[in-house]
Amino acid sequence: MSRLPVPFEFVAGLSVQFGASECFWRESERSFSGFVAEVWFAELSAAGGFAQRWAAVVGVGVLVRCPSAGPGRFVVSVPCQVPSGQVVLQGGVRGGRVRCQLVR
Repeated sequence: MSRLPVPFEFVAGLSVQFGASECFWRESERSFSGFVAEVWFAELSAAGGFAQRWAAVVGVGVLVRCPSAGPGRFVVSVPCQVPSGQVVLQGGVRGGRVRCQLVR
């Protein structure tokens, strides 16, 4: 099975349909693409279903975690490609969650 990073915009758009509360992208040393979309959920069942479907799409296991703090109880990390163009980071640090704004 080949590894396929998907565009962040695609992950973010579909995350709403699965009931996600937030979706960010961040750098990741563990991801084959160098970036992951972090998708936050309130319920484990929604996070698990989202992770299973994305694992089939990207061709690798997708991590589900229960961190001690964040905008939800569970977070799913999906390998992704970040938007092209100049990105302006607002209040972020390397490896941290950020909200991004595309400047075209």
